[in-house]
This record gives sequence, structure tokens and C-alpha cells, in this order.
Amino acid sequence: MKTGASVFNPRSRIKWDTFLSFQRDTRHKFTDRLYEALVKEQVRVWNDDVEGGDHDELRPSLVEAIEDSVAFVVVLSPNYANSHLRLEELARLCDLKAPLKRLLLPIFYEVQPWEVRNQEGPFEKVFEDHSKTFGEEKIQRWKKAMTLVGNISGLIYGSLCFLRSSSFTILEKRSKLVLL
Repeated sequence: MKTGASVFNPRSRIKWDTFLSFQRDTRHKFTDRLYEALVKEQVRVWNDDVEGGDHDELRPSLVEAIEDSVAFVVVLSPNYANSHLRLEELARLCDLKAPLKRLLLPIFYEVQPWEVRNQEGPFEKVFEDHSKTFGEEKIQRWKKAMTLVGNISGLIYGSLCFLRSSSFTILEKRSKLVLL
């Protein structure tokens, strides 16, 4: 064995129980309450409260937080795809889901899974607009991520009653992941 060599062990880097991905349109209506419910249950949640600003790529601290999380919770809303950074974040989550054996739980907030899966409804025009600015390769990467997440069984936001049970559901899935 070479001296000074190190072996990357993704489990040794775990700092967060949950990485929370969302667009700002859900912040005050839903995401803040979800975050508070999870924290109340002592779940360590990465809550990126900083909009990407003028950045063209994901910040290194955000990528690190994604890699250092046990599970990914994605709150998909009608405006989620408006931000190319949210789409890039989603694509990164999807890229890491299988190799790092991470749980990805979509929450469909005021959108249906089929709209996410097929990039229809509120997502159709957004992707048309993005295709005028970004290359085909990037657009296809984002669409693939949306399709993958739209095909994952998740939670469909319906009422305040759901919010009370959502933290339990996420915690239950998280504990199953940890026990594996």
C-alpha cells in the first residue's frame, strides 16, 4: 500500500441528514414549515437560503453539502425550473443518488408528478426559454433529471394536514436508510 494514499469513503463525510432543494416561491408557504418540523425532530437539514445570484454554476459549498447528505428532499413547485441553478442542482442530486446510495424524496407542491416527468404544464415554456440560452446537452441533462424525479414515488402536497405528516414520512424513510 502506498504511503500517504487516502481512500475516499463517502459515509465518513456525512454532515447532514437531509439536503433540502426548493425554489423561493415555496419558502413562506411551505418550505419554512417543513424545515422547522424537521429541525424540531433533530434532523440536520441543509437549507440553502442563498439564491444563486449571478453564478453560472453551483457553488462549491452547495456541492459539498449535497455530497455530505444522507437524503435529498426536493420540493418541486411550478417555478422550480425557472432557475437554471435549481435544475443543475437537481441534476447533481440525480447523478449522486445511485452511486452514493442516497434516498431522493420528491414533494410535488402545486404540480403533478406527470408534469415534472414530462416537463409539461408550468415546465413546458420554461424549458423552451432555457433552450434559447443553454446548449442542448445541458437541456437534456435537466430534462433527464426531471423525468427521473417525476418517476419516483413522492408526496403530493394537498393540505396543511400533509405538513404534519410530512416530517414523519421523511424521518421514517431516513431511518430506514440509516438502518440499511
